[in-house]
Amino acid sequence: MSDAPVPKPKKKGGLMPVLLVVAAFAGGAAAGGGGAVMAFASMPGGKGAAAPEPKEKAHLDYVEIDNAFTTNLVDTGRFLQLRIAVSTTGGPATVAALATHKLAIVSAVLGVLGDASEADVSGAAAKAKLRRELRQIIDTVLRQKAGVAGVDEVFLTSLVVQ
Repeated sequence: MSDAPVPKPKKKGGLMPVLLVVAAFAGGAAAGGGGAVMAFASMPGGKGAAAPEPKEKAHLDYVEIDNAFTTNLVDTGRFLQLRIAVSTTGGPATVAALATHKLAIVSAVLGVLGDASEADVSGAAAKAKLRRELRQIIDTVLRQKAGVAGVDEVFLTSLVVQ
């Protein structure tokens, strides 16, 4: 036998594979964490979220019906006097139809008011219901006379019960 030293077997792996595993884990965590941050930021209401694009609103016109409506209330000896205005997103055609067919609108509104009782104009809920009825009747007149509709809301600009 020889007296030559026996070489020691080399260790496999060493520090390099451990560093590769740690680096891969850290890279994956950073990518996943970055993705989570990006997802959170893009959620509505998320911190750093971009403001939603504003929707283009239709042009809104207000038209005062230049008439004082006066009628007797059906259940009392009192009378009602009111003035109204409307809003519309129907554009120039609806605004023009409101002016052109004002007499028919006034007549239709008086028809609704002629059936009103004191309870129909007392309180917020009753007034809201009256406004809805007036909107419907004005839209009906506009459809029949001009082939357009588009009254979005009716406003009571003056209301007196005496």
